[in-house]
Amino acid sequence: MSLDKQAAAFTRSVQAQAGLTGQRRTVAAPQSSAPSTTTPQTTLKRKKAVDRSKPAPAPIVYSQPTDTSLMGQHILTQVHHAVQFLKSRESPQTIQQMASYLSISMTPSLLEILKRNERITYDTTTDTFEFKPIHNIRSAQALLAFLQQQTTAQGLSVKELKDGWSGAIDTIADLEERSEILVTRTKKDNQPRMVWINDRTLDVEVEEEFRNIWHKVVIPPPAELPGELEKAGLKPTSVDPATVKKDVKAAQKGRKRAVNRRVKISNTHMNGILKDSKDLKSGGWKK
Repeated sequence: MSLDKQAAAFTRSVQAQAGLTGQRRTVAAPQSSAPSTTTPQTTLKRKKAVDRSKPAPAPIVYSQPTDTSLMGQHILTQVHHAVQFLKSRESPQTIQQMASYLSISMTPSLLEILKRNERITYDTTTDTFEFKPIHNIRSAQALLAFLQQQTTAQGLSVKELKDGWSGAIDTIADLEERSEILVTRTKKDNQPRMVWINDRTLDVEVEEEFRNIWHKVVIPPPAELPGELEKAGLKPTSVDPATVKKDVKAAQKGRKRAVNRRVKISNTHMNGILKDSKDLKSGGWKK
């Protein structure tokens, strides 16, 4: 090959390489400039996507009613409320009735405590619970029968009657009005305190003459009554015996001290010579 042909081939090869390089640069230029223009748009799209994916905050609700059931309370508190419920009903109650009223779950431990409670009666036949009052009295007939069976005059406390019997006060007022019972009341609010049976066999008709004599007796005022009783030789019951002062000196003055004149004689061998000095008087020896 001549030198002219070699020089022409070299020039073509150089031109061909220069053309490839220019094509590569023109293709690479848009690739290098594209990220600078598209990157902010993809970032914004991602941010918007992330914002949409966040859960919406739950709305705030005010003035919600509190839980008034006894589920979260201590078991002894549940027992107390169950006993009060049975006390107010005054009749046997089932487990379902207790659970419905108290809004609690009657657990086995709670039922076991109620069965062993001394103020509750459990009926195994009907599976019911009933409050057991101090006195099993819930009617006027039961009250009169109980008072008639008493062997003492102690009476019956109204406070004990009201335990488990809501109608005790009304029944006592009715029986008192019919003179069936005797009632003592409080001074502050005139509430019944104690009750007794009114024994009609003790009613005695007093003659009119004796009544007049009784009412003619003049009673001193309360302030002068203790002094009048003392003048009559009587001791007032309102005076404490420990506060009564006794005249100790007068009592001692009236007593005579006994003189012990016993003397042990030891000089028995001089009985005929010595004389006892007790016989000595101002006038000389007693002969």
